[in-house]
Amino acid sequence: MSKRSGRTSPLARAAAQCATGAGVVRYIWGHPSNDGRRLRALKRAAFYQVSSRLLGRRVVAQLGERSRLWVDPHRTAASMVLYANPPDRPEMLTWRRALGDGGLFIDVGANVGTYTLWAAEHGAEVIALEPAADTFALLRENITLNRYQVTALQVAAGDHCGTARFTAGLDAGNSLAADGLAMATLVTIDWLIGDRSVAGMKVDVEGFEFDVLRGAARALTEHRIGLIQVEWNHASLFALGQDRRPIAELLADHGYRLFRPDATGRLAPLADLGFGADVFAIPEPGGTLS
Repeated sequence: MSKRSGRTSPLARAAAQCATGAGVVRYIWGHPSNDGRRLRALKRAAFYQVSSRLLGRRVVAQLGERSRLWVDPHRTAASMVLYANPPDRPEMLTWRRALGDGGLFIDVGANVGTYTLWAAEHGAEVIALEPAADTFALLRENITLNRYQVTALQVAAGDHCGTARFTAGLDAGNSLAADGLAMATLVTIDWLIGDRSVAGMKVDVEGFEFDVLRGAARALTEHRIGLIQVEWNHASLFALGQDRRPIAELLADHGYRLFRPDATGRLAPLADLGFGADVFAIPEPGGTLS
């Protein structure tokens, strides 16, 4: 970056784009969802780059067997669907197995709707929560595109009901923040579901998963949430200044065991509480999904 102007030079921008492009190619080539069709996936990505960057057009990506999703520039979650279907292969195969009999699925931090559409395609009744106004609009578009009966709510989930400040314009990186530019309605999972039972819940809220689970205390105590997917990366360090152990302890206190999916989506007991791929929780007696 030029110290004088504060602007990135054309050469630096070109180098950054090349590095990004190489990373995309490596991602596509190595993704297990593209086994046997890597060249086709690369052609699809190239078409997207031409359509979006040169022609300014949106494209539609396939998700699952029959779902579709709008892909816009600089929308990470949507791009991942275009690059590999399904993008979060182990986790999404777990849900395909778990939602075979339908039931209620809660998508906390739905973003543009990847998991929402996946669950709806597999027969679940879905309630999707997304507080960011621009992302919520894209979520609604994707639901309409597929004509799924999904309840989409422009709210955030936390440990109490009320309002909270929220960041804006950060795509999948939006989160609760004391200095956020936007205001978000805040609800608890217990308030949302009342006395209902939930087949599954995905929680991806950029490090604030602990607060979401605290807001589901009654449902967790009564084991009315059958399967929970929780983001397990470093985001909690930045959001709450803690690792993932408090979540593990909270879930254990409510009688839930932790698992992680293998490449086929089968769940095995979690051996290490350190940061890593998403974790699933099942109430005792749980066992693994067959």
